Amino acid sequence: MYEQSQITTVGIDPDYQGQGYGRLLMEEMLALAVSQGCEVMSLEVRVSNHKAISLYKGLGFENQAIRKNYYQDNHEDAYLMVKRLEGQE
Repeated sequence: MYEQSQITTVGIDPDYQGQGYGRLLMEEMLALAVSQGCEVMSLEVRVSNHKAISLYKGLGFENQAIRKNYYQDNHEDAYLMVKRLEGQE
């Protein structure tokens, strides 16, 4: 959406988790968003997904809100996490 970018789905095969591929993928998406002039990136993540939350926080994302009953499969809440990209070039 012009100056905003949103990650809707991202995942790493369980056999390859914990090897830095998630961080690499996120860094590439952030770089692409910046190169396209995006100012903000957002995503939702399950509140129980502590590994992903830790990764996103390590990349500078911050919790902005909780989306109640966000996931249809089990009605789990999600954190809306946002990162400002201005000055990231």
